[in-house]
Order: sequence, then structure tokens, then C-alpha cells
Amino acid sequence: VLRRRLQLMMYNNMYRIMFDRRFESEDDPLFQKLRALNGERSRLAQSFEYNYGDFIPILRPFLRGYLKICKEVKERRLQLFKDYFLEER
Repeated sequence: VLRRRLQLMMYNNMYRIMFDRRFESEDDPLFQKLRALNGERSRLAQSFEYNYGDFIPILRPFLRGYLKICKEVKERRLQLFKDYFLEER
């Protein structure tokens, strides 16, 4: 419970500074979407596939599937920012 509350406070601070936007509660649909996308992005960054390509460069050509997933997550995140934040400004 405390972790989720602190996460909401952190998101409120960041998004208030960047976009002048707050989330009312943990049940806010936009907060849920952002948290899910950021969680997925963090999970991808911590996966073993990513680390293998960094430490053994010859394996990078075999990571095309991983890189495709990373691109899709990035596009969804940018679209979410565009839809909810940039259109309002």
C-alpha cells in the first residue's frame, strides 16, 4: 500500500512539472496506463536478452524480436503522451 502511494506521489510530481497534470488516485485510468507502460519498459530493460547483446556484441543480430518489442513499447508510450498531454497544450 505504501509503495503504491509513494509511486502515485512520484508520478504526480513528475507529470505536474512536465505537463501540469495530476492524478487524483491510484484508480485514475491514465495513471494505470502510464504505470503499465513504464513497468513494461523497465522489464524489457532488465531482461537477459538485452544484457547478452551488450556484453557479447556478436549476439546483437539475434535480438531482432527483442528490439521489435522495444520499438512497439516506445511507439505506444509516445502515442499515449501525444494523445493525453501534447494535444492539451
